[in-house]
Amino acid sequence: MAPSTQTTLAGPTRPIGVPEIPQVFLPSTGKKGTYSPRLYAAASVHFRDRKRKIDEVRPVAFIAPLAEGVKNIDWDAAQPCPVAPTQLLKEAPVAADYLPLPSAALQLQTFTRWAKNFDRWLARTQRLDTTVNSDPPETLALAPKRGGVSVEIVAIAWELV
Repeated sequence: MAPSTQTTLAGPTRPIGVPEIPQVFLPSTGKKGTYSPRLYAAASVHFRDRKRKIDEVRPVAFIAPLAEGVKNIDWDAAQPCPVAPTQLLKEAPVAADYLPLPSAALQLQTFTRWAKNFDRWLARTQRLDTTVNSDPPETLALAPKRGGVSVEIVAIAWELV
């Protein structure tokens, strides 16, 4: 989202948020632009079926837009993100202006609810599609095992756009 005449920039320094809410930067190859806030979330999803000897852990990461006035995050609209938590940056890769943080992203209680909803959304939506060697071969769509979602990080991620 490029700034428009209706979009007010927060300025050349990152908006200060609540210390308990992590803020990170997505890696960027760009040299110019404006930092826009997003919600980044990553987790490990564990699928297990002992009877069929399936035991797999899948790392996942998603990014969701953060617009002013947002109260709830629509995780169904979140996009898969190829950036692993270990690739996130603590400092801005280039100097640029920032868009303001939405007021909801400054409230720890709201942020905590977003993280819990991410956990529940993963448990409800993630599937492991696999074929089991049997006669005839069986195609399965496994849901995560009970308690099989382990959220690694939910953070405000600044993206250079």
